[in-house]
Amino acid sequence: MNRIGLSLALVVALLAGVEAEARDIYVSKTTGSNKGPGTKEKPYKLLWKVIAKLEEGDRVHVAEGVYNGQKKSGVMPRLPAGDVHLIGGYKADFSGRDPFTHLTVITGVADRQADTAEVFYYAPSNPQGAKPVVIDGFCIDRGPGLYYSGKGEGGTDVKEGHKDTSCWGYQAINKKKSGSDPAIELLGKTHFVVRNNILINNPWWGISVKAGGGEETVIENNLILGYQGRGIEAIGGGGWGQPKFTIRNNTVAFGTTIEGRALSLDPRKSYSGGYTVEKNVLAGGAQMGIATKFGAETLAMNNNLFFGFTQADFGDGGSPTCNAGEFEDELECDNEGNVHEVPKFFAKVPQAWFDRWSQWKGHTSKFFTSDEVMAARKACGLGAYELPFFPGKTYESYDKLPGGRINFCMSRFPKPFKEGEALMDWKVSVLPMIGADGERGIQPFKK
Repeated sequence: MNRIGLSLALVVALLAGVEAEARDIYVSKTTGSNKGPGTKEKPYKLLWKVIAKLEEGDRVHVAEGVYNGQKKSGVMPRLPAGDVHLIGGYKADFSGRDPFTHLTVITGVADRQADTAEVFYYAPSNPQGAKPVVIDGFCIDRGPGLYYSGKGEGGTDVKEGHKDTSCWGYQAINKKKSGSDPAIELLGKTHFVVRNNILINNPWWGISVKAGGGEETVIENNLILGYQGRGIEAIGGGGWGQPKFTIRNNTVAFGTTIEGRALSLDPRKSYSGGYTVEKNVLAGGAQMGIATKFGAETLAMNNNLFFGFTQADFGDGGSPTCNAGEFEDELECDNEGNVHEVPKFFAKVPQAWFDRWSQWKGHTSKFFTSDEVMAARKACGLGAYELPFFPGKTYESYDKLPGGRINFCMSRFPKPFKEGEALMDWKVSVLPMIGADGERGIQPFKK
């Protein structure tokens, strides 16, 4: 090879090892401008416009405020690149960060919510990747898409809501009927990090991660409140290697109707390098706290709290197995310190919403008894049942409730959505749940 050829080869080799310089991009709904340079001093204004133009390696810092997607929907554009970090929870001037104090809220506007698409979605055509996508510090409220109709609260003859979904009243919402539609969906032959997020009023799933490679995917310190299907699904890609999963300090609550599984996992040796599931609070679901496919041979499940699952705290292949008190005797996996008890965060749930939830006809089974339903009510500060659609009577126990009562399944938290209403007061209705269960469940933000 001559000198020119050698020099060209050297240049090519050097360029191949050079990575594009990562950009730090700042976004603030309140102080930003669409024409700004995106610096800390002069941030961009609209998050959806920034996401649509992301490049590999970008780091996006998002200040407190309420952010909508394009056309006022609650959905952001598909992430166009890997190795991007979306980080919310900054003060307006970016001088500090706490996602549970400086709330970065993503939501839609009434009558314009597109609730049949993922809020954050990453699925590249070429899923190979060595660096993760990180979603950290967002509050996602999909409630504006959950309307109710019928004869109103309390059995009155006043029709309420925007969309005539059924005759059932406040418990009938126009929720998604098929598919998965997670709020956060990440797929790729790489690993992911999802932490410090609050996902409320999910019309279907909460978080879905399908990972690959041999690196560790981390799902930690999230609150998922109100979902159908699965609160968190975390599985390997099948042919994408044997990824490791750590799922810790999440609070996943009130999964209803179809499935209602808090965690859905696939701990086969051929699909995973191992699951560490620890210090989570999993409470209130129509099916199971943890549901696996094909056993639990690579699962370590320690110091979790379970309560309120109609089809058991743990199930395998869609079949209920046992509650936490029997894990050591019944399960092949590493397990220690798991408990079945009323979570303390129940005391922080708004009483009117919890009252409706506790009336649900589908609650009880041998795994979740009527006595436990009443214990949950007591924890929330509720006494005997007084049903507005059966006026003048009280019912001292769940077993004595009338059979003809409304079969509540799910409603916008913390109350049914009505035309013209503002978003929830997060500091009253949601944030008190953070840290309520000691070392288990979602924790206050740590810098």
